[in-house]
This record gives sequence, structure tokens and C-alpha cells, in this order.
Amino acid sequence: MSTPPLAELTTALDVLAAPRRRYLLATLLEQEDTTSIDRSSASKRSSMERLAIDVTTVEHGCPIVTDEQCERVHTDLIHAHVPRLVDAGLVTQRTDGGETTVALAEHPIFESKWVRSLLADPIGETLPIDETTVDRTLEALRNPRRRTVCAVLSRRRGTVSVTDLAAAVVAREGGDGTRLVDVTEPECTTVSAALVHEHLPVLSEAGLVEYDAEAAQVALATDAPQWRIDWVTEGPLADVSDLVRRPTGRDRRSDSSGASDGATTESTAADAPAPMASAANGDRMLWTLARPRGERSTAGRSSSSREVTSLLGESSAASDQQDGSST
Repeated sequence: MSTPPLAELTTALDVLAAPRRRYLLATLLEQEDTTSIDRSSASKRSSMERLAIDVTTVEHGCPIVTDEQCERVHTDLIHAHVPRLVDAGLVTQRTDGGETTVALAEHPIFESKWVRSLLADPIGETLPIDETTVDRTLEALRNPRRRTVCAVLSRRRGTVSVTDLAAAVVAREGGDGTRLVDVTEPECTTVSAALVHEHLPVLSEAGLVEYDAEAAQVALATDAPQWRIDWVTEGPLADVSDLVRRPTGRDRRSDSSGASDGATTESTAADAPAPMASAANGDRMLWTLARPRGERSTAGRSSSSREVTSLLGESSAASDQQDGSST
């Protein structure tokens, strides 16, 4: 699976990393999907007041919000988020008769499957991660170098030193013609410092890498829940996900061995004889416990007496028979 074009990916991640911009675009896209009218139509446009209410309800996870909450969001949309989306070419803004309206613009990122997947659930209700981790993941992947770090680590098994990682990052950022032997020590030192102080802590906080600052060792977190999210594996980390989810030769042998062992165990369990139960003892116990306490003790004594009498009678008869024979 190939990563989306760099310009499109950079724009999308830069915009979608802000929760309120995600909520705004998700609201407009939902309106877009529920009607067949062309985007340029005035009826498709939403007022800033209406959008502020919709964004506030998504943000608080409640259909009932206060005027104060809506006012704060309204101010933030007007002065921060809508201008940023207009600059990116994702929405259009129009003021007519004192009312400002917003609508989606024609932009290729809205045709991307991974973007639509993210905007279909902007707070991560159906994901194996919470919204805080969604925000951290998008923030971590906004920076191209952090995506490069993930790509480099995906081609390594186990941990690598920060110095070796820095050299590989420099070589990868230098293009196809750059080799590891071409990386200079000053370049490696500069990138190492940036990784330690800026990039690796952010990736670690998002759960995408395992970073040991004291040992200066790092590895890709291949068991991170993000690898089970479509918009991650089809978008910013598409080329990395193929390597992460591809089993090695050892993994395949282990899986085959595990399957064989499982089949053997199942066969052994199926062939094992079932434990035999004593029906007579069980029936006697149930019969005895079902009787009243007094009858149980009497029955027990009577049964014992009969057994003793029977045994004594058999012994006496056998003794008489022997005496008769000897006589």
C-alpha cells in the first residue's frame, strides 16, 4: 500500500490534528453526504452560529450545550480555524447581509478514503484508542521527519541506537542517491539532537515507538493499537503498515508449530477416555441425602444390621456345613 502524495498528506495532517477543525469538517462533510446538491449552492452553506453549536455538541458529547460554551467555540472558529481552512483551500467563507456562512470547497483530500474514514469518527468512538490518543497520533504524524522515523524503524528488527537511527534518517531524507557512508558526523549529530529533544518524545507519547532515553535506544511499537486503524494504515503510515503486519520467517514457523501443537493437543484430548462415574454410589448417596435425618440414621443402622446379620448367617451356615462334612 502506497502513502498518499506528500503535499496532500501534509495538508490533511496539519488540518486534522486540531480537534475543532476535525469536528467542523466532519459536520460539513456529513451535510454534504446527506444531499445531492452541488457544493457551490447557497443551500449547502451553514452559518457560523449553526456550526458553532454543532461543533460544541460534538466536543462535549452532549446534545445540550450552554450559550457560553457555544460562544467560546464560535469565537475560536471565526478567528482561528475557519481562516486556516480557507487558506488551505478546504472551505469557502461568504458574508452576505451580515451573516457569515461556510461550505466545503472542492479539494482532493475529501476524495481520500483515509480522510473520510477519520472524519466519519472524528472523536474515535469506534476505535481501539481514545480521543486523546487520536490527537497525539495526528500531532505526532504531522511532522514529516517523524513519519520518516517510523519508516526507518519498520525496516529494523528490535531496538536501534539513536545515533544509528539519525544516520538512517539523514540518508533517507537525502533522497535515493544518499548512502549511509555519505552521512557526515555533523549531520548525524544535528539530527540526533532533534530526535532526542523533539521527535522521539512525541512519538513515544503517542505510543508509536518504544523509546528508552537513558539507554538511547528506540524501536517501533509494532503492537500499538494504531496499526488496527484504517486511517492510519491507509494514510500517513501506509508504506510502514505493510512491513509491520508482514510476518517474518520465524513468525510463520512459530504459527505453523503452534497450529500443529494445538491440533495434537485437541486430538489427544478427544482420544482420552472419559472419566467413569459410579452410578450405584451416586444413586445411594442421593437416596440417603434425600431422606430425613432421623430416617437416614435409622436406615443406616438397619442396613448395617442386615449386612452384619447376613454375613454372620453365611458364616454360620458355612461352619455347619463343614461340621456336617467332617462328621
